[in-house]
Amino acid sequence: MTIKIGLVSQQFKLLDKISIETRADSETPDQITQRMMLSCENLLAKNNMAFPDVLAIGLGAPGTILNKSGMYTFAGNLPFRDYPLREKMRKFYSGQIYLGNDANVAALGESRIGAGQGTANTVMITLGTGVGAGVIINNRVYSGFNEAGVEFGHIVIEVDGEYCTCGRNGCWEAYVSAIGLIRQTKAAIADNKDSILAQVAEEQGEVNGKTVFLAVDRNCPVADRVFAKYAYYLQVGMANLINAFMPEIIILGGGISYEGDRLINSFKQGALDEAMLFGVPMPTFKTAVLGNAAGMLGAAVFAYDCLADGLAY
Repeated sequence: MTIKIGLVSQQFKLLDKISIETRADSETPDQITQRMMLSCENLLAKNNMAFPDVLAIGLGAPGTILNKSGMYTFAGNLPFRDYPLREKMRKFYSGQIYLGNDANVAALGESRIGAGQGTANTVMITLGTGVGAGVIINNRVYSGFNEAGVEFGHIVIEVDGEYCTCGRNGCWEAYVSAIGLIRQTKAAIADNKDSILAQVAEEQGEVNGKTVFLAVDRNCPVADRVFAKYAYYLQVGMANLINAFMPEIIILGGGISYEGDRLINSFKQGALDEAMLFGVPMPTFKTAVLGNAAGMLGAAVFAYDCLADGLAY
């Protein structure tokens, strides 16, 4: 896991960037924050700038991070618990600092300057190790009254289904995350040891999120069945998502989204058919385009919006 730091213009151009190790297992929150801010300082110096030249800082991080209070209250894989992040950052930078969830700010970036450009109501789903979700309503991040909402990966699609890391059973994330797809692929290999799917896994030396798609490319009927079932799980969750938010566009990000049109086409029509869409415009589906810069650019857009809305903390 890394911390990505970008210098972004008011026109949302990424002028320069650096990446540093998180060191979540070996450093305290204070040490991580200090190293992050010193790295920001170094990036500015490299571009003949200093903190007083910065209009605002936007930051996106995993877990529950509260813009109003400046507290980083929880992060599953990081050592932050009820940590006054804004207060600690202020020791280095006295300007406005805006904090948001990483999935939310990435969704905002894709909505405003990426795949959703020109739309005002967007949902982004990131299919990675887990399932990240970001919702944009009227060009602003929606995160609930307590800034902890839109954990769409944890809607239940199968009662008493597969165990999820959140502690519940049957969550969407347990089925459509990369880990969920890998589990389904391994189960199919165990039941079909002589299949092309098993052969591909052996050639790779592991089972990962690409294994089933590589086997599909080699006309493996076992892989076809795994992909079809995975697509159905996507379809069910996407229909729920459409019914809840009726977005203009749903953007797919994360490693699995690199499968592009064949992934979208595998569930799109089924999701639209299942959703409550009677005589109204249909949402569209696209894959994300900003790549690894989505978080940095989205955090910049988030800071810009907070300034425009007159938010000062």
